[in-house]
Amino acid sequence: MIRTLLAIVGIIIAVAILYYVFLSDKGPVANRTTPLNIDLEAIKPPDWVPARDEGLLQINIDGDIEPEWLFFYKDNYNTGQIGGIIYDAQNRPRGDASIPLSDQAPTYLVPYRLMPDYVALKNQGYLGDDQVLYHVAGEQRLSVPTPTPPPNTTPTPMPKDVESGDRLLIRGQFHGVTNRFSVFWWLGPDAGYGGALATTPGWFSLHAEDPANWKLWDENPLQIATLWAWEPQVDRSNICRVVEWRLDPGPNPPATWHFLALYDEGVLRFCSKQIPTEPSFPEGQVLAYLLDNHAERWSMSNPPHYTNVRVYRLSVPPVTNPTAASPLIPVDVDFEADGIMHSMRWLVEMVPPQTIHDPVRWRIAGSQNR
Repeated sequence: MIRTLLAIVGIIIAVAILYYVFLSDKGPVANRTTPLNIDLEAIKPPDWVPARDEGLLQINIDGDIEPEWLFFYKDNYNTGQIGGIIYDAQNRPRGDASIPLSDQAPTYLVPYRLMPDYVALKNQGYLGDDQVLYHVAGEQRLSVPTPTPPPNTTPTPMPKDVESGDRLLIRGQFHGVTNRFSVFWWLGPDAGYGGALATTPGWFSLHAEDPANWKLWDENPLQIATLWAWEPQVDRSNICRVVEWRLDPGPNPPATWHFLALYDEGVLRFCSKQIPTEPSFPEGQVLAYLLDNHAERWSMSNPPHYTNVRVYRLSVPPVTNPTAASPLIPVDVDFEADGIMHSMRWLVEMVPPQTIHDPVRWRIAGSQNR
């Protein structure tokens, strides 16, 4: 009886040790293995080092009951950027149909690259520069996106329900801002995971009028199918181009889905969201007026009034030191107001400071079609 009790206690202790070493977040990363007792250090390239403290992350997005193991790594063979791979426990090696599934428990660990990968549409780059955040989106499933609708300023919900599993969403970050966004879904044992990547030299937001809106990431990531890239264009006036990125079905098979960037429809906004009270340069004053219609930005009364404005192009005058011969600085703007396109030249004059307490001010003196 005592021997039996000791044996049971010994088994419990052994299981606890195995859980700590192989599965828990507190176990050592370098020696962590899957329940298949395969040491990942023995199968991954030596210069892939964990990009997150957890090492292996257990997920399940391929629709079966067996978990997969997500591994984010820094690729020290190359740029040091962050890549990702999923190790999947399967019943037989890929391409070998001779082993009856019913006779085999999962004994093969199959690696599926996320990014970087070398198949079409997944050869776009890495998942992140110095950090990655991820969500496993469950319960609703990835489906063919709807045809591209007209531009809008609110996120387009991801359509639902297709025969694959759930999906994996990853935010790649650089110095604390999201500049890469990727989505992955299961295609099948041979094709592995389909993927779509959006990248920007600026940063992404989930709203066209707010440069730092990621509420849906925490509240309902299943709704994320549209992003907006905020890309600095005129540094001296803090002006960004805001571009919509939308998951597009392409020719429709899931393997061809990709992010589509609508740069031709990108609009200009101030990068900080706030419209400045007194812009330091003439192009900033013109953009500010088109966005807020504050009449005090003019030096004349009863200025023209525009609503529902989308500014597409704006010139940046290289000379901003007015003279007696040329007191007005020209700013050319292409914009849409209430659905009507305008190409205009705006004339802006400097109001020099009168005291040491005053900033330089700019006032719009007139505008004309060009």
